Amino acid sequence: MTSYVWHQAWPAPGHLPVRQVYAWVLDENAQVLLIEMPGGWNLPGGTPEPWDEGWEATLSREVAEEASITVREVIPLGYQAVRTDDGESFAQLRVVARVQEWLPAGADPDTGLVYPRVWVPLERAAGLLGWGEPGRAQAVAAARVAHDVYGFAAAAPLAQGARCASTPVMQRV
Repeated sequence: MTSYVWHQAWPAPGHLPVRQVYAWVLDENAQVLLIEMPGGWNLPGGTPEPWDEGWEATLSREVAEEASITVREVIPLGYQAVRTDDGESFAQLRVVARVQEWLPAGADPDTGLVYPRVWVPLERAAGLLGWGEPGRAQAVAAARVAHDVYGFAAAAPLAQGARCASTPVMQRV
């Protein structure tokens, strides 16, 4: 069994190695960009490579490879502490961002696949991602950034109407 504990805090503690960085890429209509990968929907992002100089470099490279975009106005959102059956613990970083530029669709160099990109209403994203309560807490936190920082009025109902946990939120799968 693997546990996922969402923390709306930044940065991740130093004892947790960062193994993944993902972006809630939002538009002014309070929609999030999802990519369809084998096995289901995901946010654009991925795993740091040895040559990446920090999480920002990982994020930039991964969103270009998977979603064929560049991002701007990147706001740290929090991290998810992941603990696997074998006791290994690591962090998955989450950020909010906006599209800077749409690039020509290209194949992910790791898989050779071109992933379909879709805009999905933010309130539906957690369900499509299958991330349970931690995913819902992340979506609400992303809506708050969209409303409070980016000024997206369409994000107000989710940002103001749902409780956003200030304490950790866990899911076990």
